[in-house]
Amino acid sequence: MINDFLVYLLEVNPLVQHLGILLLAMIPFLETFFGSFVGAFIGVPIVTAAISSMIGNWLSVMAIILPFNALFRMLRERREAKGKEGFFGKRAKKAQGYYDKYGVPGLALIAPLIASGHIAAFISLAAGASRGKVILWHTVSIVVWGVLGVVAGYFGYLAILQ
Repeated sequence: MINDFLVYLLEVNPLVQHLGILLLAMIPFLETFFGSFVGAFIGVPIVTAAISSMIGNWLSVMAIILPFNALFRMLRERREAKGKEGFFGKRAKKAQGYYDKYGVPGLALIAPLIASGHIAAFISLAAGASRGKVILWHTVSIVVWGVLGVVAGYFGYLAILQ
């Protein structure tokens, strides 16, 4: 299915190509790197390919951060009002461990290699990180991975032309 979509992107006008790149980058586990890579690889100008990919991934990560931040804040306040320990039990302890080990910057920057930025944002919020810090570091991560993806795609594009 993705293969067909990529072939389709080669054949359509540039506006639809950019929209396709944006949509690819919104998909967890594909994200900015893949969107930027595909854009550059199919010959879309590298700056606009990277920007389209970054915008798509940023929007989808914000769709995780904003509602879940409100939910986790509400759950923490409710827990504190009842005076209970624990958050979600075993899974929360595992998430807290990742958060304690890597922090928000580490989770945001490493997540595309091992899982998804969406999951890293969720873990950071569940562990109690501030919304602003999570947004900042995920934005930085999206830019870094977008640049890396577009560079890799561009060199792949050049290799095919030769």
